[in-house]
This record gives sequence, C-alpha cells and structure tokens, in this order.
Amino acid sequence: MSISPRGATLMDEHRAVRRLCLLAPLALVAQPALARDLLVVGTSFPRIFEVSGKPGEADGLGAELMRRAAARMGLGLRFEVLPWLRAQAMVEQGQADVLVGPYRTPEREQRFLFSRQAFYADALVFYARRNLATHWVGDFTALAQVPVAIVQGWAYGDEFERARPGLQVLSTALTVETGLLMLKRGRIELLASNERNTAPVIEALGLAQELQIINPPISFQRGHFAYTRNARGEAWRDSIDQVMSQMRATGELRELARQWHIAIPE
Repeated sequence: MSISPRGATLMDEHRAVRRLCLLAPLALVAQPALARDLLVVGTSFPRIFEVSGKPGEADGLGAELMRRAAARMGLGLRFEVLPWLRAQAMVEQGQADVLVGPYRTPEREQRFLFSRQAFYADALVFYARRNLATHWVGDFTALAQVPVAIVQGWAYGDEFERARPGLQVLSTALTVETGLLMLKRGRIELLASNERNTAPVIEALGLAQELQIINPPISFQRGHFAYTRNARGEAWRDSIDQVMSQMRATGELRELARQWHIAIPE
C-alpha cells in the first residue's frame, strides 16, 4: 500500500514529537540543579575560604573562583563558613551544593564527587617547640613514642595513614589554635598541620618565637571542590569543571592564585 506525501509528512512529524517527549526527561536528569542558585560551604581556610564582612559572602581564592564560575553560568550564589565536619555533612547529605577545599582521599571519594582538577596545593608539616630535640627526620617509625596531635577532620596523606596505627596520636584538636596551645603547654610534642592554615594562627597567638616547623614535610596535598554524590552534584561538577578549565587555560586561575599567595598544582 502506498502512502501519500502528506501522510508521510504527518508520520515524520509524529515520530519527531514522540522522540522529543522521550528525550525530555533525560535532559532534566542531565541538568537537575542548574536552574537555581549555588550554596557553597566550607570552613575557615586562610586565603582559600574566609569569613567576609557581609552575610552570605566569603573571601579567598576558592570563594573568588566560585563567584566567577556562578557569574559565567548566570547563577546567583550564597556562601556559609561553618565548622569543617558540619560543612562536609551538608554537602554529603545534599543540603549544600559545593564544598570548598577538601583534600582528595579514598575515604572521601566514597562520600563526595571531586572536581577533576585541584585548584591549590598544601605542604603538611609537623610543628614542635623550639627547645625540643628533633624527632622527625622523615621516618614515621622514629615517632612511635612521641606524643602527636592531629586536627579533626583533616587528611594527611596515604603514608601518614599507613603509619598511624604505630604512632602515639594522643589528641585530635578541634582547631589549629587548640592544637598549637596544646603544643605550647607541653601536652604533645608534635602537631601535624599545614603551613598555610597555621602560620596566621601562630602570628595571632604570638607564638612565632616558641614554635617552629620541623622538615621534611609529611606530605603534599591538593585541594579540590567537592559535590554531593548524586545526579545533581554530577551536573554541578561537570559545569563548574568546564569553567575552571577555561580559567586555567587563559591564565586567570594562575593570576588569582598569585594575588592570594596560593600555590596551584601544575
């Protein structure tokens, strides 16, 4: 049986409409969150994510990168500077969209989607009192009897985690300031921290003449943006990654890092 040109056209139009109806839900899944503002959270990381004088704002390299990404995507955004564990929980549970600055670890990979490229780098180091004999020479086995403290919620690298069962980790400090005061008072002999976070706290506490870094570094870690591990988080991650790649290619990321005195990974 032959079909008239008019009948064929109607059938083609019907197929096209049906195909669009089938594809529409997939499009909604692919970009489930890109029609609303971003909620960006983190804790106080000097020069990365800091409290601003205005409600809903933040300063630092991470905050500025998020501001520029949101502007290019045509979105508004809001910042919240929170305790570190609370900020992580909000993103993990989908109550916030972006977590600023976490180091990437296997354990965190199970909880978050990470940006494909890091946007800053840190050296993790031990701090000690200046009058204390040096215990750390790069060998974790030499620290078996040395009282050590770490900062709650921080990651120190694979080598440290492998060595941790053999270390005398006496305390987990809630903040860098708490850990430094424990060190000053002799409750511990080494504090594991990073220079970027710790240097301004030492200066604020007036401890520069009492405490010092013990080299070599424990590890070098890279900081990322992280997202909720679901379809919405994946959409945010992919869209923001694209903007970050453009900023890296044009040198914009490098210039911003220079302004904030932050090392960026090559």
